Amino acid sequence: MPTNDFTTKLLDLEDSIIENIETSTDTTIIHFSLKRRTVSCPFCSSPTDKVHDYRVSFVKDIPILGKHTILAYKKRRYHCDCCNKHFYEPFSLVPKRCRTTKRLAWYCISFLSDKYSVTSAAKRNGVSSSFIFRRMKDIRFSIPNRLPTVLSIDEFRGNAGGQKFQGILTDPVHHKVFDILPNRSQASLITYFKTYPNRKEVKYFVMDMNYSYRKLAEIFFPKATIVIDRFHYVRYVTWALENVRKCAQKSMHPEKRKYFKQSRKILLSHYKNLNEEAKQALEIMLMQSNDLAVAYHLKEKFYEFLDSKDRNEAFKRWNFFSLAAPMSFS
Repeated sequence: MPTNDFTTKLLDLEDSIIENIETSTDTTIIHFSLKRRTVSCPFCSSPTDKVHDYRVSFVKDIPILGKHTILAYKKRRYHCDCCNKHFYEPFSLVPKRCRTTKRLAWYCISFLSDKYSVTSAAKRNGVSSSFIFRRMKDIRFSIPNRLPTVLSIDEFRGNAGGQKFQGILTDPVHHKVFDILPNRSQASLITYFKTYPNRKEVKYFVMDMNYSYRKLAEIFFPKATIVIDRFHYVRYVTWALENVRKCAQKSMHPEKRKYFKQSRKILLSHYKNLNEEAKQALEIMLMQSNDLAVAYHLKEKFYEFLDSKDRNEAFKRWNFFSLAAPMSFS
């Protein structure tokens, strides 16, 4: 049996006595109790060290060496002679009426930052999804008191407070989430930004093409340069190409239509990133529809504009694109 000092420090179970450790192929069970001490009665505050009885609770803890860990906690119930009541000894590692340690909750939540879903994180650690959701409600973040010089705003689909969309503010320079808002309504955003006295320090306001965001920027950040997020305007270009592809497919044989749909990634990819096999497949696809060929080449010209090395090059490429686009479908 391992020494108590080493094991208790390893498990962060100070002031405890390790009584036994059981192991199996996938689980480790650690039997322990806390050292007996004088405690204050939670009912009358009188000191007592009189033990009434013991009860064993099985508590899930963070994994050890890849195995699920269960703490068989022999908890002590004290008796108070002053008020004649019984109570359990305090133990900070396990919240009241819980069968999991606090650190297991944070351990499970840490998986969510590494592309794990709540379901997969719960399954990996032997807990329920509802357990993780409940513990996430306990997370508290400090409210930021100053806006960053570069502020980005967007929304995402959620269900907080009965709202379909929540707002998210980020600091793109430092790659950090600045704040998450319960909804994206203009009234809520106005109320929110009014609380920040350093609004004039925001130099760049990054947004999608939402008109309400632009009005918001004009009100609160009049000196800031408005930047349209690249992801959003590139998406409009890919949507336009997709619409042309779908129209071209309608007159095709079902087998060819299926092939075009399955090969849509070839059309959406940058030409310079395609291998030789994909380039050959692309040439055959573009031969099937003149409209699709034109739309694809316009998409490539737009990508070239995005890859411009400086302002002058970007201006020339944009002029070429803006002149070519209406002529191509006239």
